[in-house]
Amino acid sequence: MRVTEKMNQTQMLNNLQKTRSELGELQNQASSQKRINKPSDDPTGVGIAMQNRTNIKNLEQYDRNIMFAKTFMENSELALTQVGDALVRAKELAVQAASDTNAGLPRQTIATEIQQLYNTVVEAANRRYGERYIFGGFNTLAAPFDRQGNYSGDSGQIQIQNQQGQFLAMNLSGDQVFHGENLSYRESLSRDDTVPKSAEELQDFKLKQIEAEYQKEQLEEENLIELRAPANADRVQRLDLDSKRSGVNLFGILGALETALITNDKQGVQDALEPLDQALNQVNLARAEIGGRMNQMIATSEGIQKNIIDTKVQTSTIEDADIFKTMTDLNTADSTLKATLETSSRISNQSLLDFLR
Repeated sequence: MRVTEKMNQTQMLNNLQKTRSELGELQNQASSQKRINKPSDDPTGVGIAMQNRTNIKNLEQYDRNIMFAKTFMENSELALTQVGDALVRAKELAVQAASDTNAGLPRQTIATEIQQLYNTVVEAANRRYGERYIFGGFNTLAAPFDRQGNYSGDSGQIQIQNQQGQFLAMNLSGDQVFHGENLSYRESLSRDDTVPKSAEELQDFKLKQIEAEYQKEQLEEENLIELRAPANADRVQRLDLDSKRSGVNLFGILGALETALITNDKQGVQDALEPLDQALNQVNLARAEIGGRMNQMIATSEGIQKNIIDTKVQTSTIEDADIFKTMTDLNTADSTLKATLETSSRISNQSLLDFLR
């Protein structure tokens, strides 16, 4: 086949264009330090990198959820610690008042401090995190307890998503902690792992809550007798007649102790000692539950952080350029271009006289 001068020139231009294109890509990689700068560079790698970025965003959101829940539960732990300290002090005062000597202090004087401890427990039960009440269940915008210790919240457990398809409750409802409701037979706080995922499910939950509250009120009317003390007429004290109750009412215990002290009822003070131990144990169970959930969230957060790092390393392996290899290829491409230009100049400088020789 006859090779014409036109063919040589076309081949020369194609080689120059190819070398310049390779050199431009290598220069772009060297300046951006990225192997992939546009989807056409590696379509498969671009798809994997985009999926990894989506996964990282999801993991970071899960981690933010955990950090919020952790702070929420730390505030719950502080409130429960305050309640526990108040119950310990109430037990010390009750032991002191159960004796006829009671260190020379009249029981009416001790009742004043019990009243302050009662107020402390009410304040802790109405603790807020930001604008949200901690122990109100789903009803977080209104104080869950009044001064008489009546609960106006619900038993809802606010759950956060800590992994894909997994949820963990970050709150304890006030009826569990302070009224002893919904404690399991193993003396632990029961969990509700159901999460309303639609408006219909949320409506069904609210209807169940209303029905449960009605049944609870009916049961209390049957099993509880109201007692009033003349010196303490602003609060209604209740005597629990249901021996099957799983927990104790902290407000009822403190209120009954205060009434016994005001009326100088030695037997009533002695009867409050064991319920105070039960109340303290109930609070400790709540603190243990909070601690367990916090440990679980911390472990999950550590796993998420490791997963984020691994995903970023994988994305970097796909996207980032090997600088040493890129610079080597860049020098090679530059030398190739110079050689191509030198060779091309020799061919293009030929004139008609060169062919007539």
